[in-house]
Amino acid sequence: MDICPAAARKGEKVRVIGMGVVLYGFLSYITDYIPIAGSSLRPAIVILTIIGACFGPLTGFLFGALGTLLSDVLSGQLWMSWIIGNGVIGLFSGFAYLHKEFDLRNGKVSLSHYVWMALWGIAGNLIGLVGAAGMDILTGKPDVSIFYWAVVPAGVNSLWIVLMGLPIVTAIVKRKAANFSANG
Repeated sequence: MDICPAAARKGEKVRVIGMGVVLYGFLSYITDYIPIAGSSLRPAIVILTIIGACFGPLTGFLFGALGTLLSDVLSGQLWMSWIIGNGVIGLFSGFAYLHKEFDLRNGKVSLSHYVWMALWGIAGNLIGLVGAAGMDILTGKPDVSIFYWAVVPAGVNSLWIVLMGLPIVTAIVKRKAANFSANG
């Protein structure tokens, strides 16, 4: 099954997204116990970059929120602020999809699109995680530090996006471009 189908039928898109939510939720859960500052190491964040680029901001938001909900359910605790915060990361990851001439599904992505994917990913992490930590502070959660619970993890997530997410998107682009020119 193609992770980013060129002409996704509704059923295929739902299957890809459903499998991705499970993958993101499970990978987030298993890495939840690797601490980084006040949060956890989350290499699964690159999945949000890929899904956002393939399907857009709304799908990215739902993907991030539902995947985090699954991770929370598996761990036996629900953190609504962080479910929303990870949804925001997915939302911002999908903004590249809206850029003019961006067409990941057919392998048409320029250097400026990669820069925007990185910038949207970094902005989404900062806004999503600072927002989640801020909601925790406003609701009286003890010992929440914006710096340790949000800024440091957002920085680590941004490294994952740039060092792992963008190369995976590049591989998808190369594969799609080859298929597009062969069939085109």
